[in-house]
Amino acid sequence: MLIRKLIKMGLGMVIGALMLGVLSACSSTSDVSEDTSLDSRGYSSTERLVSTKWVADNLDDKNVKVIDIRKAEDYDAGHLPGALNYSSKELQVESGGVKGLIPPSTDISNKLSSLGIKSDDTIIIYDGIKNLWSTRFLWTLDVYGHDDARMMDGSFGLWEKENRKITTDAPSVKASTYKFTGTANGELVTSIDTVLGSLGDSSSVVLDTRGAEEFAGRDVRASRGGHIPGSIHVEWVNNVDEDGRFLPASDLKELYASAYITDELGDIYTLCQTAVRATHSWYVLADLLGFDNVSVYDGSWTEWGNREDTPIDS
Repeated sequence: MLIRKLIKMGLGMVIGALMLGVLSACSSTSDVSEDTSLDSRGYSSTERLVSTKWVADNLDDKNVKVIDIRKAEDYDAGHLPGALNYSSKELQVESGGVKGLIPPSTDISNKLSSLGIKSDDTIIIYDGIKNLWSTRFLWTLDVYGHDDARMMDGSFGLWEKENRKITTDAPSVKASTYKFTGTANGELVTSIDTVLGSLGDSSSVVLDTRGAEEFAGRDVRASRGGHIPGSIHVEWVNNVDEDGRFLPASDLKELYASAYITDELGDIYTLCQTAVRATHSWYVLADLLGFDNVSVYDGSWTEWGNREDTPIDS
């Protein structure tokens, strides 16, 4: 009886394993592997950041779509194998007389459709300026709700420095019908009224990510120069090393703590000239350091500095 029972148990295990194999083979999508190579930097989350090695190892994964967010002429001169071009110029529009704002969701979904991107694809983004425009695109996808978007740490500059494969061949594309299926998060976009209402509120702060000359009002890129009263200045480029890789969490915490930006604050509103550099710092605070309530003032200095009724310090 015992031997017969053991035989039955063994047969059941074999059948179960075979059924599991069949189910796995029938699955229409495969899970895209995570990148654990960045774990030693102590980040709060690395879900939206991958290494150049990880990208190189996953270029042939049909569920991974690599998007080059540089200008078309830079893309044509050389890009990652299989990469699709989405020019950064298409990530900003003019609305209500304010330039550089986030485009409508239909603009983004139509572009993704033209590139053959599907809602369940893993999108990997890179640019040529230390992930400056990549964070803008990542933020845009987060606002409208794409489930899995990640950036390549170090971006194209590091890929090139490591002598990884570069091509001028453009991949053939079959258009898709892209739809945002994830959870949209409009709270990542802050309006001028919200920023104006926060002035004098010690529980919130405006983080100005522009250069020091812009902050001081000596480099004027709008009708008026200067900064929002009470805002704190930490230039975005301090977030990365000379190769464009994000600094370890301990260095980032020290950088922002020295400017009194800590996770004990309430709302943090990031800005720059047209909310590109602002998204870089948004990503660092929200993802790498795990701060809550970080959002981007999309109108940024283009809107604030061109208004006549906004307070300015210099």
